[in-house]
Amino acid sequence: MSSEKPLLVVLGATGNQGGSVLSHFLSLSSAPYALRGLTRDPSSPQSVSLASRGVEMVKADFDVPSSLDDAFKGASAIFSVTDFWHSFANPALREKAAATGERIGPVARAHEAQQCRNIIDAAARLGSSLERFVFSALPDAGGLSGGKYPHVYHFDGKAYGEEYGRSMYPELWERTNVLIAGFYLENFFGPRGGPIRPVLNESKDTLVLSLAAPLATTPLPLYSATTDTGPLVHALLRASPGKRVIGVSEWLSLRDFAETLGKVLGKAVEFVDENPSFEMGDPDLEREEADMLGFMVEFGYDGHKVDKSIVQPADLGVEVGLPSVSEWCTKQKQDWEKVL
Repeated sequence: MSSEKPLLVVLGATGNQGGSVLSHFLSLSSAPYALRGLTRDPSSPQSVSLASRGVEMVKADFDVPSSLDDAFKGASAIFSVTDFWHSFANPALREKAAATGERIGPVARAHEAQQCRNIIDAAARLGSSLERFVFSALPDAGGLSGGKYPHVYHFDGKAYGEEYGRSMYPELWERTNVLIAGFYLENFFGPRGGPIRPVLNESKDTLVLSLAAPLATTPLPLYSATTDTGPLVHALLRASPGKRVIGVSEWLSLRDFAETLGKVLGKAVEFVDENPSFEMGDPDLEREEADMLGFMVEFGYDGHKVDKSIVQPADLGVEVGLPSVSEWCTKQKQDWEKVL
């Protein structure tokens, strides 16, 4: 019997989700897999750092199927994730959209969907030697809402990919688990988190959240992409296949989150029942944000009010062990003090 470990191939190795998967397995005292990370640039500092820790770093381009065939060779398991926002910001795609009179949102969505198809095609070509495929997806906001919210581009491209895999490769999908990535806690530190995070009123030493119901009171599946994705993917590699699981540490509303953060920082919390401006200087981004928020309120972040196929991490039958949102806020305390 061979003593070699099975090979786990991780896409997006230097990104939030892929990086979390690699960090998780590297942290184990006895990792069950040999690790290969795929990246656009193996010479980047992040790639070099991962290579120094024993990860085989391989260049791959999701737009070039042959590069995926080479990168997937020998894989026993694959974690797949794509980055809509890289496509959204891609100058070449923006030029293409401008030349054809299209908006960048739908163009980037179509590009991500094709990348998903390329990845799934390459995974399927491995046949039965690929024992487990974990596909990071998001809900089909346009489809689940009956067309009411057609502009949640960064959800729908991944959803189109998932549907393609399920319909075109049923045998592969029998060995597949799908991770529906939850609402990134890291979003609170970025520009898109500005309108929904509390601000510090220094004179009153109070956190103030200006956000009205129902947006302020709708439960969201909060999780850390950089901390929690790894344990979730490890669980999905061990759980029986055929699952669609929401990536969540805790379901909390934005008011619940503000209360949690206030306790961690030792601040009182005040709620103002009015919504801030969501102007972002980009019509496509504003349209996408408005539809995403509307979809989350009406159908649930993961569409669970109409899609009953999604399960919680506790339903996987294997231990996941994610830290609480309070624990995450505590670890990020210095960052919160800076951003507030």
